[in-house]
Amino acid sequence: MAGIRDVAAYAGVGVGTVSRALNHTGYVSKEAREKIEEAVKVLNYHPNELARNLYRNRSGMIGVIVPDLENPFFAKFLKCTEIELYKNHYKAVVCNTVEISNRVEELIDMMNQNVLDGLIVGVDPPPGLNLEKIRKPIVSLDRNWGSCIPVVTSDNKKGGALVANALIEAGCRNVLMFESKIQTEQPFDVRAREVKRILKEHDVSFVGADIDWNMLSYEYYLKVVEKYLLIFDRVDAVYAGDLIASACIAIAARKGIRIPEELKVIGYDGLEISKLTVPTLTTVKQDIPQMAKCCVDTIIRILNREEDIPMMRVCDVELQQGGTI
Repeated sequence: MAGIRDVAAYAGVGVGTVSRALNHTGYVSKEAREKIEEAVKVLNYHPNELARNLYRNRSGMIGVIVPDLENPFFAKFLKCTEIELYKNHYKAVVCNTVEISNRVEELIDMMNQNVLDGLIVGVDPPPGLNLEKIRKPIVSLDRNWGSCIPVVTSDNKKGGALVANALIEAGCRNVLMFESKIQTEQPFDVRAREVKRILKEHDVSFVGADIDWNMLSYEYYLKVVEKYLLIFDRVDAVYAGDLIASACIAIAARKGIRIPEELKVIGYDGLEISKLTVPTLTTVKQDIPQMAKCCVDTIIRILNREEDIPMMRVCDVELQQGGTI
């Protein structure tokens, strides 16, 4: 089995140069790097990951925490995040917090014990968390963890405007908006405020329907949608996340409500389910692969001790036209 000295000899460079190239820990000229890459390929050299990580005081693993692994948004985010981590020679330790108490605290302890090199979090911070005691990087997806924690989000203001303008252009006058009951201010709150602001400017009535943020199952959404459509029977449009919007389409079909003739529906997220409903769901699509890429890029840059790392990265959104509006 080839070793690092064999790679150095084949490439005609020093062992230190090979080490810097493979560990990305210092400058290596383009010419030298190409020779090393050729040597690694020809000799079928595989670095000892355990030894490399011990040398760098790293585990090679990043924790990724989301509320629910079954939720399509977070499932896609996890898939994209794991791919991006793999490209950067890291492995993902994936966890969800639904029905598991103290999960976030456990992973923070693992991080402080050097089992994990960092965390990407798509959940709220636990109460009483002391960020000063955390020695490894954390990057947040759409959650406020504090001014010292970088956040990756989508362009919620633009997304809210896309939703509101689509409803207005479709002639909607009474809109039912499904909203999560979250006590703390979050980046995505901008979206709902923008929808309401624009609708109000155009004299469009709207009413909010609260949903439990911790209940992310489709069965729960079906029950909630049926209840609120019964209470607010005069609405002519519904705005919600894609899962709730798809549940609305199903309930409308069950009750004989024609979409979009009698009820218009617009979603948010751009999940695969938006293409499977009948009619297909008009929705605002978030760039989930780009959000995952930004999360990984940010945490890698922190681990590499780079400078000028942005505290907020905003990914674009777009209107995906379907047949529900």
